[in-house]
Amino acid sequence: MSIFLLILSIAVYNQILIKVEEHKFNPPGKLIEIDGHKMHIYSIGDINSSPTIVMTCGSGTPSAYTEFSNIQSKLSTITRTSVYERPGYGWSEQSSTSRDTEQIVEDLRRLLNKSGEKPPYLFVAHSMGAMEVLLYTHKYPDEVEGIVLVDGTSPYKHLYHSEASISDFEVQGIKVLNKIGFLRIVLDSELIPMLNNRLNSMNKEVKSIDKAMTYKNILNDMVIKEGYSLKATAEKMYGQLDFGDTPLVLFAADKSMQELPGWEMSQNSLLKLSNNSKLIIVENTDHLSILHDSTEKIENIIEEMIIKIRNK
Repeated sequence: MSIFLLILSIAVYNQILIKVEEHKFNPPGKLIEIDGHKMHIYSIGDINSSPTIVMTCGSGTPSAYTEFSNIQSKLSTITRTSVYERPGYGWSEQSSTSRDTEQIVEDLRRLLNKSGEKPPYLFVAHSMGAMEVLLYTHKYPDEVEGIVLVDGTSPYKHLYHSEASISDFEVQGIKVLNKIGFLRIVLDSELIPMLNNRLNSMNKEVKSIDKAMTYKNILNDMVIKEGYSLKATAEKMYGQLDFGDTPLVLFAADKSMQELPGWEMSQNSLLKLSNNSKLIIVENTDHLSILHDSTEKIENIIEEMIIKIRNK
């Protein structure tokens, strides 16, 4: 009985904290209505600069704003930058519309237009975010001047190696652990080294926001629906993409290349999408750490791409 009461007390306290944090951390950017739900976009840098860098995160990331905080801060001194959050991520509300990649692309395009951002765009995407970037470039090639994928997925990957990284049972288990406050205890106690490296790459305020967004958004319905829709979208995209001479740079974690099923073939399939592509394998990184451990390398490549785009 004592153990039960303790767990119940922690769970109630955790839910109170989640509500408090919702009001404590205000969105730094704009909340713009798309199809009856509000989406968050955070843009900084000279609005008259070109190209505009648009950044999008991988599946299940608590917040794209926190995920790209370091990269955006640096690149915004050079050009216009925008980080946007899909429904169910960060401050963006959940949506009643489909969560397939085609819908995500149309949401993004309308969000950019309504927020006043203008092409040409240079897309930067991590993990699953690659799929929306690839489809956006396919549908609206005149708006895209360059692509940087950081351990990005591909239509090939979701067609031929579509195994889930986490089972439905594990999803429900993590949700329960989050509700009773166990996840908060784990993060605050820094018990998982892989997550600690990511969090410790952020400044104190951003780190607090990222934790709050984790407790608020972890594995919500939007994240799950996105995952379920990927294979069907990949079937439509596979073999249909051709980006001509659009610059395409792929960063791949060496551990992903060695350990993830089909990852090397997936990256090779992405290389073929452009006549102006290259693959950079980053040593001593994995799928999660590459974005935070390789910030300087990613920034340098993007700066080089901006110079070439402007000269062109």
